[in-house]
Amino acid sequence: MKKTNLLFILLLILLMLLSIFPSKEVVAKPTRYPITTSAQMIEAVNNLRASYGLAPLASHPILMQSAQSQADYMAATGNVTHSRPGGITYTQQLISLGFPLAGDLSLGGFRAENILYSTGYLDWNGVPPGWQDDAHMNTMLSQNFTHIGAGISQSGGAYYYAVDTAASTSNGQMQETAKDVVSGSSGNSGEAAGVSQFMVPITLSTADANGNVYHQVQYGQTLWSIAVAYGTTIKNIQALNNLGEDLTIYQGQKLLVLQGVPPPALSTATPTATIQPTNTSIATATIIPPTQIVFTPTIENIEANSTTSTNSRLLVILLIVAAFVGAGMAVWLIRDPNN
Repeated sequence: MKKTNLLFILLLILLMLLSIFPSKEVVAKPTRYPITTSAQMIEAVNNLRASYGLAPLASHPILMQSAQSQADYMAATGNVTHSRPGGITYTQQLISLGFPLAGDLSLGGFRAENILYSTGYLDWNGVPPGWQDDAHMNTMLSQNFTHIGAGISQSGGAYYYAVDTAASTSNGQMQETAKDVVSGSSGNSGEAAGVSQFMVPITLSTADANGNVYHQVQYGQTLWSIAVAYGTTIKNIQALNNLGEDLTIYQGQKLLVLQGVPPPALSTATPTATIQPTNTSIATATIIPPTQIVFTPTIENIEANSTTSTNSRLLVILLIVAAFVGAGMAVWLIRDPNN
C-alpha cells in the first residue's frame, strides 16, 4: 500500500469521527451589573427603560439626597421601609428639600420609590425578583417621571438600596398647594408606610360592537401600565391613536388600545378585571422583609462545562487517529521491500 493512499484513508477516518461528535454551542453568560455605586443603579434603570424604547431619566440632586438618606435610614434601623424619620412622608420630604413636584399633591404627586435589601452587593441580572410586579416596574418605567435618584448604604454584610423617581412641574416652580402639603393641612396625602406611589387601578374595558377596546386614562396611569394591563405594547397604542413617538398621555384621555376583539356575550352583568389592589385604590410597592428578598450573587460556569466536554472528545479522536497512524506505519515498515 502506498503512503499517499494510507494518508488518504486516515484523513477520511478522521472526518468521519468528527461528524460523529458534533460540536456543542457555547452559551454566553448573561450581562450582569454588580451594583456598587448609586450611579450604576441609575444606569441599570435607564438601560431597562432603553430596552422598552423609553427615554432615560435625568439624575436630580434632590432625588439623590432623598434616596441616599432613605438607604442610610434603613441601614441604621435594619428596617426596609418607605417611612421617613420624624414621621414625614416621601412627598413632604421632596417638597421640603425644594423639588418642584408635579401631579396632584393631595394624592402624593408624581413620585415613586423602590427599596430592597441584599446580602453582598446586588448582582443586577435583569430586574431583581422583588421589583418585577407592576407597581415596582412602574417606578422605573413610568412616562410620568422625569428625574431619578439612587442611594446605597451598608450595615455589616447587608446592603440597602433605594431608587427614587419623580416628575417636576413643567415650569420648574412649586405648586401653590405645596406649602399645605408640608404643613400637613392638605388632608389626605395618599401616602402611608409601605406606599411608594399612587395611581388609579386599571379597570379593563370590554370591546364595543365593532371589536374596538377603548380605555379612559385615570390619574397616574401611563402608556406602559395600560399596555401591560391589556396585553399589548406601547408602540401599538401609539399607532392606533396617531401619537407618533409621544409618550405623554393625560387624565381623561380616551385611547384605542385594541382592535378586532370579539364583543362579550350578553349577560345580566358585565364583569371587569383589575390588575391592582382595590381595598384602598392605591397601587403600592410592597415592602419586602429582609428575610424574603436576599440576593446572593452566583457565578455560572456554562463555558467551563462545554470546554471540558470538548477536550474529552478531542482526546478520544487523537487516540483513535494515533492508533490508525501507528498501524499504518507498522504495515509500511514490515512490508517486503521487493513488492
